[in-house]
Amino acid sequence: MDHNVLSMVWEMHDFMPEAVYLCTVLEQMYLRFCYNKTKSYKQSDSTQNEFLSVLLHVVDRCPAKEGEESLQQLLRVAPSDDGKALSEDAKAMWLETEKTLIDTTALINGLDIDQSEKDKLLLVLPAATAEGDLGPALDKGVYEMLVSKQKGFMEGQDTQLRNHLKNRIVRLGHICQIVHNNIHQPHGKYEELEVHFRRMFSNIKYSVHDMMTQLTDQADISDI
Repeated sequence: MDHNVLSMVWEMHDFMPEAVYLCTVLEQMYLRFCYNKTKSYKQSDSTQNEFLSVLLHVVDRCPAKEGEESLQQLLRVAPSDDGKALSEDAKAMWLETEKTLIDTTALINGLDIDQSEKDKLLLVLPAATAEGDLGPALDKGVYEMLVSKQKGFMEGQDTQLRNHLKNRIVRLGHICQIVHNNIHQPHGKYEELEVHFRRMFSNIKYSVHDMMTQLTDQADISDI
């Protein structure tokens, strides 16, 4: 395998399932976002949003709350109550990623090792069980915050939810940093992906700054 990819997996030891599954999705990401693509395409916001949707599909597998819009619905991959038409391109990309997750799960389950070792590699929220299935409904919170570039949290979000979103976004930033610092090394097959992970990390950095400012900039109740 590509040396830079193997070093990426090694350095992602704190996120082992995500490292293993992301490793198998890199080929799809490279073909979709880098191969024969122009500089303007790579640097457009729409490309960055698509890239984020694939990345979160793999590494931010937080289940959607009952009754709330899922990430699949927000992306127009699954039907929603508003009746808007599905995006066939987005659905095709989602199903392609999901198939890779399904195949990787089958590969891990087929290994001749103890189940306890397999469990260290498998996603906490499993992929779909059949090809063509969209998989479990995922939470849209991180995607919504990063794509909208909103300055901090929305008014209706309580402190617990705010901290939960902040932790997920910080975790995503850490993953992007590790991936970028490995795959951008010379002579790697996926070197061109570095621009996407670098831009994503930059967006996350500004988002975290806005969140921390909002979480800590409270009124001084002792000031009479």
